[in-house]
Amino acid sequence: MRKSGCNLIFFKPKLLLLICVAFCAVMLLGAVAATKVIRDRESDRIPDVQKIARTLSIIRGSTPNDRKVLKVLFYGQSITQSGWHEAVLAHWRQIYPNTVFVVQNRALGGFPSQALVRTTEQDIAAFYPDLIVFHVYGDHRDYEKIIRLFRSRTAADIIVQTDHGDVLPDPRCDEGFHFTLSRPPGCAGHLWYHQRMWNDEMSYHKIPALARKYAIAVEPQRDWWRAYLLRTGTNPSDLLSDVIHPNARGKELIAEFFNQYFDGLVSQYKGETAQDVNLLHLDEQGRVSDNAIVRFEGTRLEVVSDRPLTAWPAITVDGQSPENLDGCYQVSRASSVVTVPDWPALRRIILMHDHVAENWTAILFDFSPDQKEFTFAVQGSQTGPQGTGRSQETFVSNSHNLEIEPDDWMVERAWQHSKVALHSPFQVNWSVDYVCGGKPEVIDRGKGITEFRYVLATGLSDTWHSISLKDSAEDLGKIDHLTAYKPRIHSAELVGGW
Repeated sequence: MRKSGCNLIFFKPKLLLLICVAFCAVMLLGAVAATKVIRDRESDRIPDVQKIARTLSIIRGSTPNDRKVLKVLFYGQSITQSGWHEAVLAHWRQIYPNTVFVVQNRALGGFPSQALVRTTEQDIAAFYPDLIVFHVYGDHRDYEKIIRLFRSRTAADIIVQTDHGDVLPDPRCDEGFHFTLSRPPGCAGHLWYHQRMWNDEMSYHKIPALARKYAIAVEPQRDWWRAYLLRTGTNPSDLLSDVIHPNARGKELIAEFFNQYFDGLVSQYKGETAQDVNLLHLDEQGRVSDNAIVRFEGTRLEVVSDRPLTAWPAITVDGQSPENLDGCYQVSRASSVVTVPDWPALRRIILMHDHVAENWTAILFDFSPDQKEFTFAVQGSQTGPQGTGRSQETFVSNSHNLEIEPDDWMVERAWQHSKVALHSPFQVNWSVDYVCGGKPEVIDRGKGITEFRYVLATGLSDTWHSISLKDSAEDLGKIDHLTAYKPRIHSAELVGGW
């Protein structure tokens, strides 16, 4: 027994050493594997040309005799709102004269991702773009929620921009494990390195990872900006009007870099295609009758015609009237909070099976000194008084068609920003619009040609649908084609409502 005990004591140091070596080896292999995962997550093998193939096909497919339409939404916060997109639009119209650009900028200054995520759904539904150009600061988790809303609520191509340089950006850090104690440029940490500054982390790592995950194109504004500052020796402050917002020259640079990126994609286009949007005809031979049946996969169907329809056809979607579809009723952006004119008084208004098109009013009164608490009374132009509520509580209308959550009121935040109080009574307006009722979007394509776009159905489940159109053959004969939109993410895949 003594001998065995002596042997055990003798071998303990060796055993401990082996355990330590094994543990270190496992940790090292784990670090190497984790580093590979990081690099794979940020390494995108799908070119941006493929990611915005439909946008590029519209531009490259446009001719003097067939001027195609591209609807573009610029979205984000104050950097996007600042107006640099106007130089991009002017450039597009000069360089691509055969394309009809219909552009909206619905950016909201002072709305980081955690605020903008609550306005996104109703903003994109109101315009329904072909291309979204997006930039926002804020929490990367809410940034991803916004991308998921783009992908689940529209079939739009997406270009996201990385941040411009309010300071000289660091070089890109090759994040992960390195066999070196010498910290690489732009990195922080020891052995396991990560990007030193958050804006660089977001631009160089978080956004590229999302680009791969959701097949979105990335315009590397921060890379362009860093290269320009180093090449010219320009002080970043010379391009800013304050600590973050670009001045006139800064906005010119953002537009120049974007145009350089976008024009490069147009020139690289080699006929790539996408499956998000499909053009359909009433039958394979192009014939029409007074009872057309259209089968399509997706969430939205539009009729496109070069002449207005004389009368709106009788329509059923999967056997029911569009008037019974939730998606055919859309809420507008609320009126301004006034003390900060760019901000809506409500970030989001939730419709719960609301099938009444009407104008809504909320009268606010009894404000507390800090504007945090107030009372409001809600009324619909068709449904009448819908109850009163308090700003700190969730409000549900008497009809149970509409809900307002406390976080969506902008009154307190406007007070904190402007130090100007609202006074009783203060009125907030919005509307619920029926968008499937035959009122077209009218687009001037030039040379005396007008395009009429009618929404037959929208907000459908992302599956196969059957639509019946009953009207005279003469009126249906005016239809050039139908456009079916199929988002890449099913709404049911969104977690927690997002």
